[in-house]
Amino acid sequence: MSHDQEALSKWQLLSLREATREFPLRIDAALAAPSSFAATAQIPRLATLLDGALLVQEELDSPRLGDLVALAMDTFLTVGAGSEYRYYTEFLADALELIQTLEGRGAAVSSHYLAAARFQAGLANGDPVRRGFIERAVSIAHPGRERLVAQLTLARFCVDTSEYSQAREVLARCENALSTDGAGFLRADFETTTGLSYYYTDPTTAREHFEKAVRLGRQGPDVPAVTQPMATALHYLGRLAAARGEHRAAIELFAEAEQCSDDYLTGHGYYHQRIAEILIDHGPADDARYHLRRAEETFALVGQRSNGYQLLQGTWARWHLRQGETVEASKILNTAITAAQRERAPRVQLVLMAELLRVRWRQHRLISMAGLLAGAVVVYLSGEVGGGVRGMARQGVTVLRMSLRFFIPQRKTATADGAETSLRSCPCGTLHEDPP
Repeated sequence: MSHDQEALSKWQLLSLREATREFPLRIDAALAAPSSFAATAQIPRLATLLDGALLVQEELDSPRLGDLVALAMDTFLTVGAGSEYRYYTEFLADALELIQTLEGRGAAVSSHYLAAARFQAGLANGDPVRRGFIERAVSIAHPGRERLVAQLTLARFCVDTSEYSQAREVLARCENALSTDGAGFLRADFETTTGLSYYYTDPTTAREHFEKAVRLGRQGPDVPAVTQPMATALHYLGRLAAARGEHRAAIELFAEAEQCSDDYLTGHGYYHQRIAEILIDHGPADDARYHLRRAEETFALVGQRSNGYQLLQGTWARWHLRQGETVEASKILNTAITAAQRERAPRVQLVLMAELLRVRWRQHRLISMAGLLAGAVVVYLSGEVGGGVRGMARQGVTVLRMSLRFFIPQRKTATADGAETSLRSCPCGTLHEDPP
């Protein structure tokens, strides 16, 4: 060993000894004052503590390690790391190593794996890694409430990956568990998740389940496990209202959902995106741009670069198309479609291809439209169709109705009593000031 190598080794040893003394104290201080990390600028500090915990994990008992992992994941998902942060995979890798340490000690870690899956969703929503986290959570969860939460998460993952029949198979296993002690409050979550499994194939059935989830949510305790599924149900009822041409009602439902939603940033990003989708075709362009920018800002905070980001690009493309900027819209969509294809997200890919069809129609590129339609059919048949002959027929009718509304957006529509539903201003209830 050279003199320089020996000196370096001694320096590293001293640093390790210093860390062994300092990190447990710093971790205890963080756990005693978790609110001190409730700002984006504090995420690097939290990441350093996670990294340091790996060095001194033998000095920390399981409750402290578990609380640190929970604090880190929850804070990251609620305040975000900011658009300049680049260490998402390292952050998750450190958290996973600590989760595995806890699992090796026999600690309960099902909820930690579900948090890791939620984190991974922002990086790659349909990724097998995310599925692996959820399935691990299911397999190690204690029977009853803990396992039910994990199974409901698995059902939602199946919806995300267009495996609707599989989602309902998982839900069938959940239904009996709802009658066990301590699990009844998850019934709103069960109804919302069931509604999601039908949303893309049978909107009428989906609406019934969402409405039941809202009723249960309003009757249940004021806890996130009840209010968040209710918020999701309200959000999807808003999307169904938008599909019926009830634009003001849709935005009001989105706003109500936002009020009772949890603090996770990705959901807030979707809220702004869905409002923008309506306003681009049925409201002021400036209001649509405000919500698009808010969605973009929110997704950037949490590093969302999966389905949510790709769908947002599709909505931006529609905004550019409204301005007559077909070249820019086409460029945005081609990039987003490639990303969705790479991530194996057929539903997202179809939405983006439909947006590109609209652009090609405006450009009068009929031959290009024919090729794009053929590609969309392949994606649809390989990724979205399921449920046997009856299910395929029902899904085909649903897609046809959605397509007709999509390609013929009416700037002015009317309700049964003749009231005009195009919007002169956004009814979301907030002052529209562009983010900095």
